[in-house]
Amino acid sequence: MAIATSHAEETHEHGAGPGAMRYWVVWVLLLVGTSLTFALSRVHLPPPFHLLVALAIASGKSMLVVLFFMHLWDHTGATRLIFATSIFFIALLISLVVMDNATRFELTNPGHDGTLQLEPPGPDILTPRGPPEPEPRVDMPSAEQEGRDVPKPPPVPAPAR
Repeated sequence: MAIATSHAEETHEHGAGPGAMRYWVVWVLLLVGTSLTFALSRVHLPPPFHLLVALAIASGKSMLVVLFFMHLWDHTGATRLIFATSIFFIALLISLVVMDNATRFELTNPGHDGTLQLEPPGPDILTPRGPPEPEPRVDMPSAEQEGRDVPKPPPVPAPAR
């Protein structure tokens, strides 16, 4: 009696699976994606595009890893459907976070021109200064004032000539 096996099992048994050349090509593509990410980090893009370009490069690199190193390329049916569904929900969550951040009050998002021109709150801790001047006490009268517990200082004798 013959046992039905799938195509993936047959190629695995006979050793005729994907060659090493495919993994080398994917590795080179991942290196190109990493180099492109580094090169574009040095380029100033307008505010919405730097995020979109970074996400597109990262998505492409993760897609290569999932398809070839995790062998999704060789699977069919439900596995691909589950992967597509997870990609949809990840894109949905990222887009909701980006839209939430884009609709916030402008001064709460750092890096805008208006926030960079404002003085920081509190003292400047980087500038060295001497000790602060002592403040007068308000709970006791000074030595010049008449008070119950504060004796008047004795008169200072005039210097002799």
